[in-house]
Order: sequence, then structure tokens, then C-alpha cells
Amino acid sequence: NVLGTAIALLVTLGVIVFILLFGQSPQLRNGIIGKLHTFLTIQGPNTLFSALKGVLGSRNWKRLVGCWEYCFESRNPFLQIFFLILTGGSIGLFLKYALPHIPGPYLHPIHLYIIPTQIVSLYVAYYIACSSNPGIITKDNLQQFLQHYQYDGILYEPKECSTCQFQKPARSKHCSMCKACVGQLDHHCFWINQCVGVNNYRYFFFFLFTLTEFCAYGTYLCIQIYHAFIIEWGLDKAYMRDKATGNTVPLPYYKAMLHILQKDRVIGSIAILASVTSFVVFLFCLYQLYLAGRGVTTNEAFKWELVEDSIDRGELWVEDDVQTVDNSATSKNKKKARIQPTKRKIESLDQLDNIYDRGFFKNLSDVFSPPTLHYIKKNKNA
Repeated sequence: NVLGTAIALLVTLGVIVFILLFGQSPQLRNGIIGKLHTFLTIQGPNTLFSALKGVLGSRNWKRLVGCWEYCFESRNPFLQIFFLILTGGSIGLFLKYALPHIPGPYLHPIHLYIIPTQIVSLYVAYYIACSSNPGIITKDNLQQFLQHYQYDGILYEPKECSTCQFQKPARSKHCSMCKACVGQLDHHCFWINQCVGVNNYRYFFFFLFTLTEFCAYGTYLCIQIYHAFIIEWGLDKAYMRDKATGNTVPLPYYKAMLHILQKDRVIGSIAILASVTSFVVFLFCLYQLYLAGRGVTTNEAFKWELVEDSIDRGELWVEDDVQTVDNSATSKNKKKARIQPTKRKIESLDQLDNIYDRGFFKNLSDVFSPPTLHYIKKNKNA
């Protein structure tokens, strides 16, 4: 029951995260996912706030609003603390209950040296991801960003950031959580308590790779310990009665594992948590690699969906410069070519080019070896 509840909570959390991340997508916002997103982000909170405001009074309501703004509209370390508690608690339980079984019949003594290395590498990767500058744009480095990133006229056009009071470079976005504009912003990650941008995208990938491998390695160790339990407990020689035929047959491997799981739930719980986390993070990592290889950030992927939605509604037109000949000249030899802008309706997304897509491998190279720009922290909270 405990394991089933834990799995149900993890699945529920994953569904909620999916709704919050993709509920506004043009493909989903008119369906059940979009309605759930509206309820979770607008209708539900507004109803709750209205009820609380009437119960608490104006003074307590202002305190609650301040608490809400700190918890959900500004940077805070809550999920970082939760991550450290979750990983630290899991590692502590593993060291107490699983480590005494290493080495074992299926685990070499070399794992006694690999395990501490894995633990240190996880926290080093997490510290780097949390502390590295994502690429905050300031007045000191603004010109470098403007020169490096070209406006495409589709997703980005020259305009001023009303908060930072300077021109926003292409591919940048102002983050209301970090209170700053971030170059080539991908998304704001609450787990590392800052944005993922041009300067720390590589470190974010490093953390995802490390976390995926760390959890997969932990799952492998737990399964091998259980595998050894089958031998130690003699379950490999056990028999059971087949209810269908009434015959006595050898105990199947999966039933032996379930029997061990009922007797030793700590190691099994660690294995389930590690395997689910590894799988989810691995899928997210693949999705981020897919976007990076296409030369698209998570923020831009959403923008392209909006562009595609405009095309489907027949509302997207682009302006092309067409070279024409000026026939009003008095001499045929002195006819002049002139540029005349014309508008063209876009019928398909294939008619638009992503100027930031330089090819899969070059795009990944740009992510893992970003341009050298001058970064200065805007303030202590940035």
C-alpha cells in the first residue's frame, strides 16, 4: 500500500507538471488539458483567494499576498531544499540498509569506490547548475547581445523591455522570477532556482545527465542486491503450486522479487523512486536535446506553436522585398531597379525559416560552447 501510494503520488505530480507546462499550447488549450490548466492557474486560485480574503480580513490578506508573491512569484529555495532532503534521505537510507550487502554475489568491491564518487558528482553538478550565471543582460553587455543575436522578424522584433528599460536582444526574455532579462532564455527552472539561458544551458544538461545516471546506477545496485537475496534466501530453489493446473512448479523470478519486496521494503522503495526519477529525467533530457538540436529553446518552441496557430487561422502575412524596374526613366539605359515591399500570406510553417537553426551538430556545439560574453550579476537576487 505504501509503495502504491508513492507511485500514485509521483504519477499525479507528473500529470500536474505536464498540465502546467503544456496546458497553454495551441494544440491542447482548447481541450481537457487546457481547461485543467485554466483551473489550476486562474479559476482555482481566484476562488480560493476570494474565500480567504473574506475570512482573513484586509491585514491578514496582505500578509498572505506577500507570502504568495515570495513563494510563487519570486526566487526562493524551497524546491532546492526539497531536492537536498529527498536525495540526502534516499542516500542515507541506501547507505544504512543497502551498502552492507556490497560487495555481494553480483556486485564487485569496486562499487565501494564508485558510490562515493557518484554522490559527490551529483552534488557538484547540482551546485554548478544552481550557481552559474544564466546569461543575465545588463547595460554593460547589452551591445554584445545585440550584435550576436539577429532579429528574425517572426519571433523577435526590436522592442524595449519595460522593466529593464533597454532594448531586448533577440532570443532573450524578461524573467519575472529572476527580475532580469536573460539571453537565449530556455525556461525558468524552480529546481535550480534560476533561469536556464545561454551561459548555463550546458551546466543544466550536465546536471540532467548526472541525475539520470545517478538514479539509474542506484536502481541497478538495488536490483542486484535483491538478486543476491534470491540466492541467499533459497528462493531460486523454491516451488509453488500453479492454481490453474494444480501442479508444483518452480517459483517464477518476478514472484521471488515481489516476495523480497514485501520483506524488505526500504531497498525496494529506493529502487522504485530511483527508477521513476531516472526515467522521467531521461525523457525530459531527450526533449531538451531535441529542442537544442533544432536550434529552438523551450520558450521559442511555444512561440512557434503560436505562429503555427496563426497560420491555421489564416492570419499570418510576411513582407517580402521585391526588386522591380523603374520604367519612368527617360532613357532605357538608365532604368533603375528599386525595392518594393510586398505582402505574402503564409500557408504552411514550412514556408518560414528558423534563422537560428544552423544544423543539429552546430546547434549542440553552440549550446555546449556558447559565445563568450561579459556577464555581471544584476544584483544579489539575480
